[in-house]
Amino acid sequence: MELEKELLKQKGKEVLKSLIEIYTPSGEEGKAVDVFERISNWFNLELRKSSSNSFYLGKGDILLASHLDTIKGFIPSKVTGEEIYGRGAVDAKGPLTSMILAGWIMNERGCSVQIAALSDEENKSSGARELVSSGSKYSHIIVGEPTNTTHIAIEYRGILRVGISCKGNPEHSSSSTSNVILNHIPAILEVSQLPSEYSTPSIVPTVIRGGDSPNVTPDKLYVHFDVRYPHGVTKEEIISKFARLFPNCEISVGESIEPVKVSSSTPIVRYLMRGLIKQGIKPSLVRKAGTSDMNILVSLTNNIATYGPGDSRLEHTDFERITLDEIYIATVTYVNALEEICLKH
Repeated sequence: MELEKELLKQKGKEVLKSLIEIYTPSGEEGKAVDVFERISNWFNLELRKSSSNSFYLGKGDILLASHLDTIKGFIPSKVTGEEIYGRGAVDAKGPLTSMILAGWIMNERGCSVQIAALSDEENKSSGARELVSSGSKYSHIIVGEPTNTTHIAIEYRGILRVGISCKGNPEHSSSSTSNVILNHIPAILEVSQLPSEYSTPSIVPTVIRGGDSPNVTPDKLYVHFDVRYPHGVTKEEIISKFARLFPNCEISVGESIEPVKVSSSTPIVRYLMRGLIKQGIKPSLVRKAGTSDMNILVSLTNNIATYGPGDSRLEHTDFERITLDEIYIATVTYVNALEEICLKH
């Protein structure tokens, strides 16, 4: 099967439009079952739906894994010339579209590839966690996230959700002798670190609750921190900092995902780089400030990297859009990389 550009762009438009026309915020991925049944028939790929409402197309120990869910906030789909607009166009139904096309091409060529549209990536990554616990084995994994079409991500920061609960003494505000909010403002300011250098953890307060009466000092204070930290920093270091600054408060850790980092010499990284070079495109290796399913799927194989079409600056915005050229370039990049894998597999 030749990679005829206009044909692939047309098929990419059909697949992506069908995906973004179904609004699938985290928890509502099951609504896409009819779309995946159509895609399965279009491309002759066996379809399986898991209990987490993840969808799998095809079989094999080479995995192309993107995610189906989006953040909340519906954006009507629209096609303007070569651009497609809509919620998820960039994050991550655009990358998923390129993966479906590449998987179809490689399966038609006799190279067994599985495509995963995982659920809940924008929330607790239940789709990726389910896959890890399933016992499935993979030799190579490419994670489909927007990396500006020419970048390959080899590192993501980890995440900690930290809750601080402190007790106070309720008193009439006009004669109060202490205030649990004021008592802990210095600690909140000292522990907080806005995103700056990649190598420095970001520790950002995102929720503060305290008090329920306009003239009584609070009997408790709750602060939630969103923490992102790089490879080389441990969560124990971060938690010990909270323990030092909030010695009389209860500290709880909710979601915890370790950072991930793979070597630039990892085979799948090299294959993706050559997949771009073959098109006359200079690739770049990047580190991502956020967290993705790659952090979880790395437990299945260290032969993993993230790559996909789309401008990552448009993620989670009301201006999500992607071009058919980006979809095409990513599809060819995946195919070029998969060809190398299959030759050596």
